[in-house]
Amino acid sequence: MKIESLKFEGVTFTHEGQDPIVQNVEFDFPMNEILWVKAEEGAGKSSLLQILAGLQIPQSGKYLINGENVCDMSFEEFLPYRLQIGYSFDYGGLINNRSLFDNLMLPLLYHKVISPEEAKARVEGLLKEFGAEKFAHDRPAHVPGRIRKLTCLLRALVMRPQILLLDDPSVGLGQDSIYAFVDHVHRLRKEGHCKHVFISSYDEKFMNLFEYQIIHLDEGQLYFQAVDPEKRVVHL
Repeated sequence: MKIESLKFEGVTFTHEGQDPIVQNVEFDFPMNEILWVKAEEGAGKSSLLQILAGLQIPQSGKYLINGENVCDMSFEEFLPYRLQIGYSFDYGGLINNRSLFDNLMLPLLYHKVISPEEAKARVEGLLKEFGAEKFAHDRPAHVPGRIRKLTCLLRALVMRPQILLLDDPSVGLGQDSIYAFVDHVHRLRKEGHCKHVFISSYDEKFMNLFEYQIIHLDEGQLYFQAVDPEKRVVHL
């Protein structure tokens, strides 16, 4: 399945007892871009990413992928789309009673997208590429925070999705891992994966390692801002 369009039609989403994250939003998301999702702290960037991942369902309106309303789909109907979405929580999301290796293997084995032998080779390759192979058989609670964060990011990538949603990916990661991660995303995009990338971040140095466009979330509405890369200052 090829993801060709993402669109909100009159979407409203609110956490109980709070102001709306988005309110009656009409928005066509730019495709084949790296999109920097910006907003004031606490405005709901994480919730927006979770809506795009299908993890949160709006109270009203339509979230359309390829013209199909996600809000009306059953688990089985949404599954083909879910397989094309990689989502990284800011820190959580790993299964605590499984090793890092098992956490990375789980989606590949559960969905049977490749053979067990290919899955093992892919996961071992990822852990080696990022210098994390010595922690492979440790559980999340027993590894340094940067390794736990790195594993969250690698799990979002391991299925080689078309849509990649990253929530504060650089926080707690370490400089070497940041550069390795950015290089890996660039390589996947050249290979035809991770075509549509959404990143929530306050880290301008990290974002300047990408050629991005900007989406602003402000007072419950979304606004697109095109960015001229020649005018962007890169700090390395």
